[in-house]
Amino acid sequence: MVSNTDLKFEEALVIKYQTTGCNLAFGKLYEIFYSSLFDYTCKIVKNCDDAFDVTQDTFITAAKELHKLRQPITFRFWLFRIAKHNCLSKFRNNSKMSADSYEDDFLAVDYSTEEALEKEDQLLKLETIIADLTDEERSLIHQKYNEGKSIKQIMTENSLGSSAVKMKLLRARTKIASKMTKVS
Repeated sequence: MVSNTDLKFEEALVIKYQTTGCNLAFGKLYEIFYSSLFDYTCKIVKNCDDAFDVTQDTFITAAKELHKLRQPITFRFWLFRIAKHNCLSKFRNNSKMSADSYEDDFLAVDYSTEEALEKEDQLLKLETIIADLTDEERSLIHQKYNEGKSIKQIMTENSLGSSAVKMKLLRARTKIASKMTKVS
């Protein structure tokens, strides 16, 4: 569950690190995101040692490249996107799977500056729309898409039935899609 307060706090930490290079600010971001990012990478690479390496590489990349992030409020999406790309690199380096079949999903597209700004703007709008959802909807969306949990895991953690979880997720996605089309 991501509240507006959490988003504003994260945004403030990102801005502080971008403007002052304050390692304490980045350290706090590390604390906030480490466990969820590790879980996310572990589910993708299916090996805790590799997931640890990918998670560390992701934070190193984020620290080096954070000055390039124009919309600090999009930090969490940006961080997970870096992790996804690092997971693909890990797969490629280990020759565990063919990268060709996954290139469309994982590889960065060579965007022009205008297209990159437009994508970043869309991510910011999406983050704002998600922040406006109810706490329950935001929590379910976060569990499903940020943490990559299955419906069964969400059912157990929230004491809900399968159909209730699916319906609530559907309604939340419908709200998001509706608001995105109105904003676009």
